[in-house]
Amino acid sequence: MTNAFYYLMQSGGIESEKDYPYMGSDGTCKFDKSKIAASVANFSVISSNEDQIAANLVKYGPLAVGINAAFMQTYIGGVSCPYICFKNYLDHGVLLVGYGASEYSQLRFKNKPYWIIKNSWGASWEEDGYYKICRGNNICGVDSVKDNI
Repeated sequence: MTNAFYYLMQSGGIESEKDYPYMGSDGTCKFDKSKIAASVANFSVISSNEDQIAANLVKYGPLAVGINAAFMQTYIGGVSCPYICFKNYLDHGVLLVGYGASEYSQLRFKNKPYWIIKNSWGASWEEDGYYKICRGNNICGVDSVKDNI
C-alpha cells in the first residue's frame, strides 16, 4: 500500500471506479488526470500494537492493511480464525474498517475480538464484500502493515 500511496501523491490522485474500472489484467495505463476523483495528501505507517491500531481506526477512519488472503478464498461468513496462516507472506491489500467481539463458531472462542475488513472483490463476495477475522496474535499478518491515509 505504501507504494500505491506514493504513486497517488506523485500522480495527483486516482480516478473513480466508474471512470477507470478495475480489470484485473495487465495492460497499458489509461490514467486521465482530468478525471481525478480522489487524492492523497499524506499518509503514515502506524504501530503494530492492536490497541493502537484500534485507536487509530477510531480516530482517523479506515486503514489500508496487508493480509495473507489464503483463508479468504474459502470464507463462507462469520468470523474466520485459522489455526495456521502465514503472517510473513502478505499477498492482498484490504481496508480495515472496524472491530467487534462475538462468539465464534468454535466453542473455544467465546466473546473473542475480531477485525472487520472490506475486501476489494466486490459486494457479491460473502458478507456484502466484508470479512471478519480473529483479532489477536497478528492472524494472517493483518497487524503487520498498516497505512493511515
